[in-house]
Amino acid sequence: MNLYNFTDMGNYKGKFAFIFAVLLSGFCMSSCGPTAYLLDIETSHPSEAGVDLAGKTISAVYLDNGDVGDSLFSAALATSFVTRMEKDYFQGDSLISIYCLDKAPETDYSSKREMLEILMDTGSDVVFVFDAPEFQDNVAVNLESDPDGSFTAKASFPFSIELYVYDSMDKRDTVLRFRGASVADASSAVSGKESRDALGDILKSQLGGTARRLGDASGDKFSPVWKMEEVLFFLYDSNSWYETYFYVRDYEWQKAIDIWMSMLDTANMEKKACIEYNIAAACYLSGQYDLASDWLELSRRHFNLSPYTDSLGKKLAGRSK
Repeated sequence: MNLYNFTDMGNYKGKFAFIFAVLLSGFCMSSCGPTAYLLDIETSHPSEAGVDLAGKTISAVYLDNGDVGDSLFSAALATSFVTRMEKDYFQGDSLISIYCLDKAPETDYSSKREMLEILMDTGSDVVFVFDAPEFQDNVAVNLESDPDGSFTAKASFPFSIELYVYDSMDKRDTVLRFRGASVADASSAVSGKESRDALGDILKSQLGGTARRLGDASGDKFSPVWKMEEVLFFLYDSNSWYETYFYVRDYEWQKAIDIWMSMLDTANMEKKACIEYNIAAACYLSGQYDLASDWLELSRRHFNLSPYTDSLGKKLAGRSK
């Protein structure tokens, strides 16, 4: 399989709103009992297209059918799509790879087998594959003479395009297929001596603007939906716990988790359950939902923190649908 890499893959970087609040929730502040505080945070939810990309690596592939005009259109579309996705998921950092793949005849790119092979070649969690555009044949080209003796060619190109999406981490384990159709208008200064076919090729090469707009609009369909929600964390009266408080405030989940992990060797089952709950909450906010569920289950086994564990469990259940 000839897969050409145009950009480098990077690390995932989260995006959260900076809103923080502290709540004493029925616990007394003491050296032995926990305090609870709420974090008001803007979290991403699955896109309008029903695809949840939070915390996942992404790649984009466009199929090249050998036609120069089609290839230029597809490249512009895929580049614009990736730019939009990087803006929405990675704060504009160039972390999504773009590949060009020669389109194989008689190949069903909507099949899981084919998409899985492409996915494995990219090394990403999710792959978007843009099929080559299908332009209507025999488009009428209008040649207009200008007052200065020059000529302008104009034409409208009806076209359709398909997009295939495979998410290796989606429990549905299927290829999602999207299809769109539109009309692209183009105009270009010409000598007036070109053949109709040559004029068509010239105008088709001018469709980059339409491709970029389509790529951006397609990216919008897969952009996350941001919602405010409250997530509770537990706090004990010690310097290490206060340090985790500030890491949580700054959304530095791994640093907070590292400290909590170092505290797990305690005989106090309530404290142990609070630590495990906090780790679960941090995993949830960093998009590691399966890991969050595992830690939440450990917390439930060691001490009854209901209704707080129930609340986080409901959030996780909503993410696993």
